[in-house]
Amino acid sequence: MTASRFKRWVASWFIGAVALLFLIEEWLWNRLKQVMALLGRLPGLRRLERWISVLPPAWAAVVFLAPSTLILPIKLFAVKMIATGHFLGGAGVILAAKIAATALFARVFVLTRPALMRVRWFVRLHAAVLRWRVWVHRQVEEHPLWRAMRRQILQWRADMAAGSGRANRWTRRLRAARRLDRMRMRRRPTAPIAG
Repeated sequence: MTASRFKRWVASWFIGAVALLFLIEEWLWNRLKQVMALLGRLPGLRRLERWISVLPPAWAAVVFLAPSTLILPIKLFAVKMIATGHFLGGAGVILAAKIAATALFARVFVLTRPALMRVRWFVRLHAAVLRWRVWVHRQVEEHPLWRAMRRQILQWRADMAAGSGRANRWTRRLRAARRLDRMRMRRRPTAPIAG
């Protein structure tokens, strides 16, 4: 393999992996935004959300940046855990912190977006992020790994819809085992109670 071909191969896999990570985060963003909207219906949070949504642009920017600032000490603690040999615990803390920060960030963005869209630098940043997101989607959709995964997912869906997929077979087997268990339990004679 020549050096230039190797570089293209590494770049392709790197772009594919990074793009896939960003798509996962985007998917999480959308799902967690819905969950946080449900939590926002709680009485105390409803008042807080109402207050956040009427903030002027300068204060909305401060609140918008708060989740990433608040999560930093937790991530540093996780790095310390990893450095002291608690790799899985530290990785779990980082993952949980990332999910919590994404959920909070998504909700705060929804609440502060109208005020932030009145700030020139934010409008430019928002447009750049949207352009970049389109580029990431294009990179992912053109990547051979994504195409192979997409074909496999479509095949699994088709198999499950047809009732011939492994998941359906295992579900049928599990149901049959449960029925057999219940039948055995009914046939089992009950022991007399000693008294």
